Parts: sequence; C-alpha cells; structure tokens
Amino acid sequence: MGLKGSRLPDARVLLLGLDGSGKSTLLYKLKYDERFQTAPTVGFNVEMIDAKQNRKKITVTVWDVDSFYFYLYHTFIFQFLKQTFI
Repeated sequence: MGLKGSRLPDARVLLLGLDGSGKSTLLYKLKYDERFQTAPTVGFNVEMIDAKQNRKKITVTVWDVDSFYFYLYHTFIFQFLKQTFI
C-alpha cells in the first residue's frame, strides 16, 4: 500500500574476513563515525545504517560474521546471499 515509489530502497552487505582484520571496527566506524575499542566477535553483528544515494535515503544492513562461525552459519549466510542476488 502507499504511493508508488514510497518504499525506501535498501542494500545488504556481508563483511567476511580473517580474525582480527577489522570487520567490526569498520562496521562501527560506518555506523557511529567514531573510534571504538572492539572485542573479538563471537557469532555475528548486524547493524542498519542510514545512508544517502543521489539525494535518496537508503538503509544498508551490514552483517559482520566471525570467520570461525562462518562455517557454523553457512546455511543461513547462503540463504541470505540467495535472497540478495537472485
């Protein structure tokens, strides 16, 4: 329901990398624009970031997944990727 084009566009980003490579630091720098002292991620962090693209507001959902837990959550992540790219 609503007007045509009233739905806000969104994007999904998956951060994957080796342990200690700065994935959580990057996520919190994008979200809060401040330096954070982060602890090692256990599992995953999910943050929604409001951004602008050509004067339009978009919502970017960023998933920060610990490399060890990537193997445990692989089914969930591949389902997420299927929804995003198909």
